[in-house]
Amino acid sequence: MATRRGFLKVTVGTGLIGLGPDGLLNLNSSHAAQTRVTPSLVRLRPEIEPIVQLIENTARDKCFDMMVEQLNQGLPYRHFLAALFLAGIRNVNSQPPGFKFHCVFVIHAAHQASLDASIPDRLLPLFWALDNFKESQQRDVAEGDFRLTSYTGSLPSESRAWTEFHKAMDDWDEQRAEGAIIQLVKSRSPHNIIDGLWRYGARDYRNIGHKAIFVANTWRTLQTIGWQHAEPALRSLVHGLLDFGKDKRVNGYAFEDQSYLPNVERARRVVKKLKPEWSNHVDYPLAPANIKATEELLQVLRSGNVNDATDLAIEQLTGNSLPNHQAQTVWDAVHVAAGELMMRQPGIFGIHTVTSANGLRYAFETAADSETRLLLLLQGIGWTCQFHKFMSQTKAGLKPFETIDLESTDDEGRLAQPEEILALVGKDTPVAARKAFRLARVMSGTAVADRFAREAYKLIFRKGTDAHDYKYAAAIFEDYRRLSPAWRPHILATSVYHLKGSSQVDSPVMERAREAILRIE
Repeated sequence: MATRRGFLKVTVGTGLIGLGPDGLLNLNSSHAAQTRVTPSLVRLRPEIEPIVQLIENTARDKCFDMMVEQLNQGLPYRHFLAALFLAGIRNVNSQPPGFKFHCVFVIHAAHQASLDASIPDRLLPLFWALDNFKESQQRDVAEGDFRLTSYTGSLPSESRAWTEFHKAMDDWDEQRAEGAIIQLVKSRSPHNIIDGLWRYGARDYRNIGHKAIFVANTWRTLQTIGWQHAEPALRSLVHGLLDFGKDKRVNGYAFEDQSYLPNVERARRVVKKLKPEWSNHVDYPLAPANIKATEELLQVLRSGNVNDATDLAIEQLTGNSLPNHQAQTVWDAVHVAAGELMMRQPGIFGIHTVTSANGLRYAFETAADSETRLLLLLQGIGWTCQFHKFMSQTKAGLKPFETIDLESTDDEGRLAQPEEILALVGKDTPVAARKAFRLARVMSGTAVADRFAREAYKLIFRKGTDAHDYKYAAAIFEDYRRLSPAWRPHILATSVYHLKGSSQVDSPVMERAREAILRIE
């Protein structure tokens, strides 16, 4: 039997353990009654089906005990992760893509937290995600009890699958889109499929950016658990992408009055004018001209004027004023503007200015088609401005913000350390932000963010109560590394507006998770 320490050192399972003659995991007789498949439900892979059923059918207060038992029997980490993801896919409605469906969105962030955790803490994010799924499952039952069933419709031919998919998505036709994505999974490569999905994640802001997050995190999770699980995941994804329809107004917008359609036309027209190296990533200091260009674009983004901001960005991308790395210059402005919106209105909307920009940036870096990449960059600008408009019209409004607020500090003599800064979170968060800004400005490399993230995750593992605790941290620390060094202090300052402070109370769920993990042999 694997030791607890040996198991925790392995972040990815290396194979199936305890397979019976039918290819399923062997389970104790106490769980036998819980492993019968409802005929109409979509059937998952045989190595995953039994553990998903256990997660589905075990009472919430018994789930930690059940999972300890399975881990002690040799359940691999990868199967634990896959089962959590697919339990959400099969049991929770992806319309709307948010709210209770965060049990699916959070899986990638929980996995990233596990990778960054110390050995004793490595399973804590997954145990939290297990409890979070049970909570979402309960909510879903109360709201209609969605179950992903076997698909019974017809499939288009292989040769027409993409054509049919695009037509169905343009018509907001769920049945046809679902059949087309099933055929694509059967007949196309993963990279071909995801490259055709990026723009659908980016086309509709109405649920504060969750559709871009959904596409990005589905792709990232499937890369970890295996493409063999793609069909149910992408069926759920398509279902979520088509929520709201074409005309419904949500958060101040219908589909056709957003930035997407004008940006499609702009991308088609402008992509031919770009230099070959326009989208190259850079991880070293940019020229002063690039920093000045980011400042100019940032000023326009702060006004929320989408047309002015987009026009200026296109001028910067196609003109001769920048040495190179034009896309990096524009993305710097998008990420900083998103972070400033978070600081101007902390809370659920501010969180998603950051996490949706993160999803669009990941899509940009992953997309193979240059026109798609340009569209994603322009949508980063468009969504930032749409957030600005929407948030400014909410009851909370937007607080005034000036960069000088971050640059002023009463502790110029000594740098505050991450532990000291996090102790201020929740007590005096603006002061914590200023101290984080100065720490990153003086120590501009990524090592300071690595240390800051480690301390932040330690607190999340003790005090985390919400999916956004994980999603926000994963996004903000990833984006820190993406930004040019000149702008990294702004992002570290932003981070403290939704991290856990050391003075906040510990989560009872996480206390139970720690106790449970101690029983893994």
